Amino acid sequence: MQAAAGPAAEPSYDGVVRLAERAAVGPGLNSIAQARAALVAAGVRITDLSDSNPTRHGLLHPDILDVIARHVPDAARYEPHPRGPRPAREALAARFGGDPADYWLTSSTSEAYSWLFTLLADPGQAIAVPRPGYPLTEPLARLAGVRTTDYRLDYVHPDGWILDSESLQRAVADPQVRAVVVVNPGNPTGSYLGAGAGAVVDACARHGVALIADEVFEPFALDGEPGTISGEQRVPTFALGGGSKLLCAPQLKVAWIRLSGPATDLAPLRDALDRIADAFLPVSGPIAAALPDLLALADESVATTRRRLQGNLAHLRAALAAGPYRVRRCDGGWTVLVDVPQHLPVDDLAVHLLRSAHLAVHPGWFYDLADGHTLALSLLPEPEEFAAGVSRLRAAIDDLIDRSAQPAAGPESDRPVI
Repeated sequence: MQAAAGPAAEPSYDGVVRLAERAAVGPGLNSIAQARAALVAAGVRITDLSDSNPTRHGLLHPDILDVIARHVPDAARYEPHPRGPRPAREALAARFGGDPADYWLTSSTSEAYSWLFTLLADPGQAIAVPRPGYPLTEPLARLAGVRTTDYRLDYVHPDGWILDSESLQRAVADPQVRAVVVVNPGNPTGSYLGAGAGAVVDACARHGVALIADEVFEPFALDGEPGTISGEQRVPTFALGGGSKLLCAPQLKVAWIRLSGPATDLAPLRDALDRIADAFLPVSGPIAAALPDLLALADESVATTRRRLQGNLAHLRAALAAGPYRVRRCDGGWTVLVDVPQHLPVDDLAVHLLRSAHLAVHPGWFYDLADGHTLALSLLPEPEEFAAGVSRLRAAIDDLIDRSAQPAAGPESDRPVI
């Protein structure tokens, strides 16, 4: 007869707190970030042609802080509501359509994504996202415990980006996919959905999935005509907007969700979203109270920013008109894609631009562009700085072209190999 086993030994604590897998830290700095950090540590001033922070480019409306200051006393009394104060939602409905009951205030579109991923997908289920697309959606989904699956956009010059409807159909046919994200216009593609909107809505309706439409760049039309999905009635649709882009004021920390769709679907979605919002109540009182007056500044702010974008885009095209460069069609938004000669792998080129011209750019792969010769540039910098940066960019790449065209050096030469 065997003796009864004793109690299981308690695992010993080894002094290491184990992170949840979805919160685990990713790989370290890539070669581009390492090169930039080394230059900054050495006191080198880097011109960042990828910088999309409008407050660093003189685009913050001068009245915004005064408007907020006037409304600080309004926040003395705290009366929380899951969707945010009604006057703020009335102002949103007056500007964008719908009813105040259709809106929820959040602190950012990133937070809005997190709420909607939590609302629509259980852990392990999936959200369909565009590829190429904004790289933040995937980590936001991971933090919410859901997966992402891709549908493709293809570029045809000079017509622009085209939705790959077959890849979209494959994505939404997966029963684990619970929503489709569209970014209208795309970041960094700059493409409005246009005729592709119908295909997206049809696919969502056919497979019973919701539509999340990120339209923060919608007012900033450049090569294309603006178009909105906000208010779509055929499928449950969550349209996202925010002060970060509309007012060039990311520090305000205010954004919103507008819900639309078939009336029979809306009641349970409203109730569930209310429960999520009530758990966070994220928007500060002064910002919410000031939102109606802040929205009154939006048209002027958008017009000023569009002039900056249009001017920089025109200058970029003129500066790169001659030679082996191609500025891609940019329907709207704050980012433009530029195809450059492929004399170096794109990461090596980005490092070379940092070291030789003190310029920072984003390689296209940051946004899942398969092309190995595409750079993403911000159109926000002040015109003088942008023009000087583009001139240095072209000079550095032209130098690479000239050097690669020279006869190969002999074994005794000290000439560096590019």
